[in-house]
Amino acid sequence: MEASVTSRKKRQQEKGFTLIETAAALLVMMIGGLGICAVFAYAIKNNTGSRDRALALAVAQQQMERYRQMKFIDPGLTAHAPTTETVTSADSRTYTVRTTITDTTTTMKTIKIEVTPQLSPGLYGLGTVEISVQRSTFELGIYQGA
Repeated sequence: MEASVTSRKKRQQEKGFTLIETAAALLVMMIGGLGICAVFAYAIKNNTGSRDRALALAVAQQQMERYRQMKFIDPGLTAHAPTTETVTSADSRTYTVRTTITDTTTTMKTIKIEVTPQLSPGLYGLGTVEISVQRSTFELGIYQGA
């Protein structure tokens, strides 16, 4: 008899979670989970933009290497208005490449290449990558220093 009285007292002392406590705990966990989802979305957006920028920079460097391999007097290095072309990289992404060559002096040219990723509207892009190089002849001239 005494054992049943003791077990009954233990059951009365034991308390479980109420429905309100459970709902509050679930709400706190849901808010935390949504916060984590927002961080993942932010990371994906920035990683995509960084990858596109790195690939655009690689395309710009490839284009610049074409001009570095040309001789200074090559017709491909004559000063001209900006030209625009579409380039597809190895991963099938397309880029708009704008090239401007100007004669800085008679022995120096400035080559400027701007590469802009052509993204679908849903993706995040970081804009245009620009590389500028000055190229000169190997002619010796008079020293103009002080």
